[in-house]
Amino acid sequence: MNNRQRITLTRLVTGTILLFLTLRLAEHAMLSELQSPPLFSVEVDFTYWLFRESGIPAWIMQHRAAAILFDILLFSSGLLSFALPLNRKILAVFALLLFLYAMIFDLYATHHLAQIYGLMIVMLPFLVGNNDKFTLAWEGMRYFTCFIYFIAFIWKTCIGHSFYYLQQGADTVKNNLVYFISLNPDSPMTHFYEWFLRHEWILNAGEKGLVLLEGIMVVGFFTKKYDRWLIWVPVVIHVTTYFFSDVFFIELLVVDLSFLSVTQLDRLGKIVSGLYQPEKQKTAI
Repeated sequence: MNNRQRITLTRLVTGTILLFLTLRLAEHAMLSELQSPPLFSVEVDFTYWLFRESGIPAWIMQHRAAAILFDILLFSSGLLSFALPLNRKILAVFALLLFLYAMIFDLYATHHLAQIYGLMIVMLPFLVGNNDKFTLAWEGMRYFTCFIYFIAFIWKTCIGHSFYYLQQGADTVKNNLVYFISLNPDSPMTHFYEWFLRHEWILNAGEKGLVLLEGIMVVGFFTKKYDRWLIWVPVVIHVTTYFFSDVFFIELLVVDLSFLSVTQLDRLGKIVSGLYQPEKQKTAI
């Protein structure tokens, strides 16, 4: 991967992260918007126990000025990373703040949220200076992405066994959307859900199909030949689960960018260059 491709990829990743952070800001999910929550959860993760015992998360969350400053630094370092994609010092600051944000949010959300795990590690390959080593590190992110979805398939089929419960799809819709349907009885979406609930076999078959899609990601361990198709598998999974399960894991899609080929990055780079330098293109023609 050359510098031009690396710049395109860095801006694509940092821009996507900034978009997700902006959505979190609108949803009042940034640290300065959590209003110093007193409850926390470390579960059985030793990393979270050590992090909590360091006193860092409690100090940030119990001092509003510190939380506001943290959010400002997070967004500022992200914008600078987008503007200066080859500056590894700025990228390191952004990566560190993203990691801290994910850890602290998980602590005070009282539940460890899988959708932000991608934000915790996706910037790490960009800290590698050599382009060849960076390419290898970014390919590692691709394998990690395959692992995330394939292990979800293994959990549902070999450990949790939910795959073999034939009513799983319909029951998930009923449990997760009962409040929406009850509070919005005349909305178009309620009528949409009612139709599917009258045809439960579609929901149950669709749920099995999503699990199998997670299993298909194992193909990425053995070949890159189908990456142009595999990149859409997580998109289908998360969009579908959002509408039918009210589970919004869109932030995990940031690691899905690892399926982009260098050819696709070149095309994206040319599109961006064309948007910013239209006059130069006309002169060349």
